[in-house]
Amino acid sequence: MKAKTKEYYKKLVVKAMTELGIYRPQFDQQIEQLAMIYHMRDLNLQQWEETDNFAQFIPYTNKAGATNISKHPAYLNNLQYGEQILKYLKELGLTPSSAKKLNISLDTESDDFEEFAT
Repeated sequence: MKAKTKEYYKKLVVKAMTELGIYRPQFDQQIEQLAMIYHMRDLNLQQWEETDNFAQFIPYTNKAGATNISKHPAYLNNLQYGEQILKYLKELGLTPSSAKKLNISLDTESDDFEEFAT
């Protein structure tokens, strides 16, 4: 897995916000931070894949010499990145629940089944 650039994610977020009609230049600092977190997550995933092939657990030997199974640090980092990304997406109105609170419609095309059922 090759990490995408911060600029890639920044353009992606700005595009999504523009399409929804919610982009404002005042959000650029938060968008920049979100793009950085996405990039850091990608770097973490890249390193994790290269070193341990996404192993979730690793053996850990404590001072007493006992070996236990521990969650991989990259796995834990990835969970934290995911939580941070979700928080920023909510703040920027890019999740279904936050879009609903801002009265933004996420429907882009009609649902044929919904039309048939009514």
